[in-house]
Amino acid sequence: MSTAENSFSEKELAAIRRHGSALILPVLLLGVIAGLFFFLDSRSTLPWQHQTVLAVALVAGLIFWLLPSVRFFTSRYVISSNRIVIYRGLTGREADQASWNEITGVSVSKSFMAVSGDIQLHREFGQDLVLTKVGKSKRLVRVIEAQLASRAKTRAN
Repeated sequence: MSTAENSFSEKELAAIRRHGSALILPVLLLGVIAGLFFFLDSRSTLPWQHQTVLAVALVAGLIFWLLPSVRFFTSRYVISSNRIVIYRGLTGREADQASWNEITGVSVSKSFMAVSGDIQLHREFGQDLVLTKVGKSKRLVRVIEAQLASRAKTRAN
């Protein structure tokens, strides 16, 4: 294999999903919806009231639990030797990407008592790439900074 072919080959270094804490609010809302359904359903006497309460509970469950859960399980971040890619959607299509050459810096924002954090990859041109609610975000930022430093050293040589 020639060096030109080897430099274009892409090796996947890590595939990361959002932290599970992103599902806390949807699960809590599902519990509230279920509690409200059972409370209101026991008070309804007519069939149309029961069906209305059931329909509202199903729509609310779809909006506040199912859609965020599907979004959580179909989103992933792939860090490879050449770029960072965000995949979203049921088809796993590529939503956004940034090559290592575009990235000028990295920062992390973490709220108090948070298990996860948002990683911002600063681009030279264009909008920053944001990896939301990543677990062990500080450790991942150190790895990304090391990758950026090693790329800068190889470019300088």
